[in-house]
Order: sequence, then C-alpha cells, then structure tokens
Amino acid sequence: MPHEITGATRLCFVVADPVRQVRTPQVLNRVWNERGLDIVTVPAHVQVSGLTSFVAALRANESALGAVITVPHKQSIIELCDELGPNAQIVGAVNVVRRAAEGRLVGETFDGLGFVAGLRERGLEPRGQRAVVLGAGGAASAVAVALLSANVESLDVSNRTEGRANDLAERLRAAFPTRDIGTGLDRVAAAQLIVNATSIGMSPSNVSPIPPDIFPTGALAADVVISAELTPFLAGAARHGNSTHGGAYMLNGQIQLIADYLSA
Repeated sequence: MPHEITGATRLCFVVADPVRQVRTPQVLNRVWNERGLDIVTVPAHVQVSGLTSFVAALRANESALGAVITVPHKQSIIELCDELGPNAQIVGAVNVVRRAAEGRLVGETFDGLGFVAGLRERGLEPRGQRAVVLGAGGAASAVAVALLSANVESLDVSNRTEGRANDLAERLRAAFPTRDIGTGLDRVAAAQLIVNATSIGMSPSNVSPIPPDIFPTGALAADVVISAELTPFLAGAARHGNSTHGGAYMLNGQIQLIADYLSA
C-alpha cells in the first residue's frame, strides 16, 4: 500500500548528480515502512552549482530529517555542514547530513562501515587481508578507514591522480600511525581484496579502472558502484576467474545505520 503523505510526514532526500541510477530511496522507504515511521525518501537531482541553494532550503525546511549525499557532493558538502561526526572528520567526506535543531546540519559518513558490514554479511572477513583501494575520493576514503579499523594487514591506495592518492595515504597514516599503508599498484600481485571505490561503472560506456589481467588468483573484486549488472570492473574480474562482490552489499550494510542516524 502506498505511503499516505500528510502534513506531518517527514522528508529525507537523496542528493546526487545524476540521481536516476540511485537505489537508496526505495531501500530507505522500505525501512521506514517496516519501522512504522511517517517518513518518505525522495530523490533530488542537484548539480554542483546548485548545492549551496539546496542546503539552504534543507536548513529552512522543518519537515526535513536530512539527506543522503552521493556523487559528486560527498566532499564539497563538508564546508556547508555545521558539525562533522567522528568518521567524517577522519575520512574527509560526508554521505549523510542530519538536520538538527534550528536547522543545524551534522554530517557523517557510513559508506565504509556499510562496506565492511556487507563483506561480513557474506562471511568475508577483512581482518588480516592485504587490500588495494582504487580511488581517493569520498567513498575510497571511507572504505579505507573502515578496512583499517577492521584490521586489514596492509592497504594500498591507487588513483589516476597520484597526488590525491598520496594525500589520502598521508591522512590515513596520521589516523593509523602503526599500520602498513602504501600507494600505487606495486603490491597488487599479493592483494587478497581489491576495491573499486571510484565512480567508474555508473555509466555503461565505462571501462574497468584496472586491466583484468593484473588481478591476482584468488583475490576478491569488490565494487562500491550499485548496478543491476556487473560493473566493468567486476565483469573483468569475473572473466579472469575472480570472485566478485557488488555495491548493493555496501548499501544494504549501511542502510539501517543511516535510518537510525536520521530518525534519532
């Protein structure tokens, strides 16, 4: 039965550019329904140039609980928040903004926590694994922090722009000074977990961010991109004989955490 929207209904937005491909609205709406809460999640297609205006409207809208933030806004939203949660402070990115009293906006990130929860849902324990994270943006930062918190043995960050990979690695070393953190793909042959944490795969025209033939035998290929089909990264890994782990697991892993955070 469709949710009846009344004057008391609270609103949650999913903010992205583009937004058509996101699956968070329907997943969160199922959670609200299961919990018996009068909340509706709707998409908001917001371009970079319109983010400041959207945030101003979010502050003014007392019916709003907040918003789930995704590509390309996870880092630029930070300067528009009044406060950051502990994970967002380390990661340097936000994927959920909660509207608190008097329109104050508190940003936090659950991407990494959801990614690790999604692995564990499938019986895949990251502890002791040698991991490579592709990307250096908000999702990559969150996944890297969560994997280090889950006690992977080593973690390497690889990005098309080497300087961004170095910047992320330095932030990770500051937060985890005793851990084995590197950059690049020099150790990919020994990797047991390779994560595509870039936005590559959101378009059918995309190609894998790394050639499939460099996947080591037995390594798990995991993607943060949510797609009904295998992303180019996962498809390449599968052709090479590697096991795959899709982005839907990360969403499912964090959705209850996001619902708790927004409705608290």
